[in-house]
Order: sequence, then structure tokens, then C-alpha cells
Amino acid sequence: MKKNLDFCLALHRAHASLQRKLDDELGLYHGISFNDFALLNLLAQADGGRVSIPELVRPTGQPQSAVLRQLILLEKIGLVVREGANGDRQAVLRPAGRALVNTARETADSICTEAVALIEPAVVATVSAAMETLARTPRHA
Repeated sequence: MKKNLDFCLALHRAHASLQRKLDDELGLYHGISFNDFALLNLLAQADGGRVSIPELVRPTGQPQSAVLRQLILLEKIGLVVREGANGDRQAVLRPAGRALVNTARETADSICTEAVALIEPAVVATVSAAMETLARTPRHA
């Protein structure tokens, strides 16, 4: 059991370190945090750049109230717009948001490339697959 806890603690440390680097660079060059980038990137990959707000909860790892607060801030700076009625609210990526996420993707890719440069590509692929599995695992599996 201790190995599982050690793995999760190492994952947390790696995430914290990488997020700090991404926050610093994305903030400096694009005025957004890594969490903002991740949300904008989800919208950019969605059909028509629009996603139902409840559908953003699981991939962002945040409660709906936190996603909504984040969307409100991104809306205030013109990157997204919220549309629809109460039960069918959607976040829609605006052209300025698409342009920013496309540019910021280059910055994020550069930081991530540097972060994994000393790790063998096969190991990166294996760990990436494991992270995807971990992200999809239901809370009470």
C-alpha cells in the first residue's frame, strides 16, 4: 500500500512543480494561469468551441462553482461567453480566446517538452497512458 501512496505523493509534487512553471510562463507571456489555459484548451478542442458547463467539471477537476467562477473571469476579459438558460448553460470560446489559446499552446508545449526532456519517450508514453486511466477512474472504483 505504501508504494501507492508514494506514487500519488510523487505525482502531486510533479504536478505542483509543473503547474508553477506553467503558471509563471503563461502568466508572464499571455496573462493567464495554467488552469485558465487548460479550460480554454478544452473549449478549443470541443465541437464549435462550446461545452456545457456541467461537462467541464470532470476534465478540469474542479467543482461546478469553481468552473463557473473561472468562466466569469475569462468572460470579463473577453475570452469566453456563457450562453443558454439555467439547465443548459454553455461556455463558448470567443475568437480572442481561440487566438490566445493557440499562441499559449506553444508556450505550454515548450515548458512541457523541457520538463520531460530527460525521460525516455517510451516511459513518457507509459506514464501518460497511466495518467489517462487514473483521470478516468470513477471516484469509488
